[in-house]
Amino acid sequence: LVRHPGFVAFLNQRRARDSVEFPSPVDDGLTLGARIVPYGKKQRLLLATDISRVRRLEQMRRDFITNVSHELRTPLTVIIGYLEPLLDSDHPALESWRPPLRGMRQQAGRMLRIVEDLLLLARLEAQKDRAPKKPVDVPALLADIADDALALSGEQGHEIRVKADPDLWLLGCEKELRSAFSNLAFNAVRYTPPGGKIELRWFADGTEVCLAVEDNGEGIAAHHLPRLSERFYRVNRDRSRGSGGTGLGLSIVKHVLNNHGGQLRIASEPGKGSLFVCAFPAELRAQDAETAATRAPPARDFAEPASGCKSAGAG
Repeated sequence: LVRHPGFVAFLNQRRARDSVEFPSPVDDGLTLGARIVPYGKKQRLLLATDISRVRRLEQMRRDFITNVSHELRTPLTVIIGYLEPLLDSDHPALESWRPPLRGMRQQAGRMLRIVEDLLLLARLEAQKDRAPKKPVDVPALLADIADDALALSGEQGHEIRVKADPDLWLLGCEKELRSAFSNLAFNAVRYTPPGGKIELRWFADGTEVCLAVEDNGEGIAAHHLPRLSERFYRVNRDRSRGSGGTGLGLSIVKHVLNNHGGQLRIASEPGKGSLFVCAFPAELRAQDAETAATRAPPARDFAEPASGCKSAGAG
């Protein structure tokens, strides 16, 4: 009999899961995959498969990406370190070199961001257990992210609004959640025309706790939606590169949500905008009455100072 806790929990579950993986009871070097399918009227059929080779190949891929990324990070940092003082210099001899130097700095910075995102993905994939469950002040986190998104918007004048339940915290890893939520907010800025509206909503909905990031940007055609979380998948390759994206943001979001038992849901229509929802199980909701009583409500609008502030009512 297989006594691995994960397998036992899989057999005893009431909700159907796709599959479970666990070490072989006769050889720790082997990895087995199991899934249950309906069989007959009231029976279930258990299918077990040796997936050791697949997992070894995946580990080799992760190791390769991690090693190459580590090797690239140092020389890229050195190159950027040499380029920046040249760009800051007012020496007349460098005047004609400024355009190529700026291009070199831009491309080196883009490559460094890709390396950092690849390393983050490798760390997320390497986690055997889900993220540590510590109370995270998501409303305050979203307020910080909205400030950063407004800075990214710059002179484009996006209206960025946060609507969050001030007493709704989440059990999870704050660093990972910040990375995932930031990616969604920054993507909304990059793909929403100047002056467009972006809204971040944080709320409890029945059996789930959700973050919704909605914009009135250019939207995405339906046939692209299933592939958006693939690494380096781009709807518009030239537009994505020009906006500073790495093509890894939604892959990071997906892995962070997986580590928290959540799901990413996407709805979009060309010309009307997009809606990205991070849905977490309700059991990750954190109750912290003492801190909730001492902090200010974070729900507010983030827009250019010239446009003034509006009250952020319920969505």
